[in-house]
Amino acid sequence: MTLESTLQFLAITLFLEVTPGPGVMFILYQSAFSFRNAVAGTLGLLTSNVIWISLVATGLALVLTQNPSVFDTLRYAGAVYLVYLGYKIIRYGIGKPKANENTHAEQHKSTWSSYRQGMLTSLSNPKALLFFMALFPQFTRPEYFIQDIIYFGLLKMTCLAIVMISYGVMGRRMFNYMGESTWANTISRVFGGGIIIAAIAIARG
Repeated sequence: MTLESTLQFLAITLFLEVTPGPGVMFILYQSAFSFRNAVAGTLGLLTSNVIWISLVATGLALVLTQNPSVFDTLRYAGAVYLVYLGYKIIRYGIGKPKANENTHAEQHKSTWSSYRQGMLTSLSNPKALLFFMALFPQFTRPEYFIQDIIYFGLLKMTCLAIVMISYGVMGRRMFNYMGESTWANTISRVFGGGIIIAAIAIARG
């Protein structure tokens, strides 16, 4: 393991994490309720990453991805969930969040709900398995496979946490600025639409 391989991995991972996708849209939406909800959602995303990385480390990912019927079932089920989540966001928005503390929204949406939805949002995209299976072997050594998986897995989750928390801070400031204006609901529903578009892309393969 070299500094060069670590920097290469970080560059690839950071680029992919910063690129808007269902995870980013989800965290921005959670920030409309409170920063704590955004953090809880991020923890949910991290939990799902632990599951994906564990599947790669144990070889189960190869079994899943090479069984078309199983993989397609996971893919379509995940797309359905994301469409459902996007519909809820578009249908209900965020209500009338208050600026700064946003206490009304916190009472309406628990951090546990944000955590659970974050985990399901990431698990709803089984293509993540293909990403991990394509990326990790480029940086792991056969004789130290498990150690390298753990090392690069931790780097991946650190990048994810930093990027998503940053989006959470940015989103929280944006919604605080908008306060109770109708723009807050409009923007949150745009995020819902983005999640539905991502779901369609997942379903189409």
